[in-house]
Amino acid sequence: MHTVKLQIEDSIYKNIMFLLTNLKLKGLEIKEESVINLTTREKVKDLFKRKQANIFKDIEDPVKWQKEQRDEW
Repeated sequence: MHTVKLQIEDSIYKNIMFLLTNLKLKGLEIKEESVINLTTREKVKDLFKRKQANIFKDIEDPVKWQKEQRDEW
């Protein structure tokens, strides 16, 4: 199985989809994905929503750890 992605202008989208849906070929599956223009801020928020970050989970005493960090400076 191979995957092909096409970037299609809005003006010809309906024509291309008509052609693809009428091919009636065995093994052809059409999945539509819309391109959403997100700002960088929205992209970062989306990235962090999907990830689990437990950076500070190993810190037993946060106040002590913070004091040690300050003492290093």
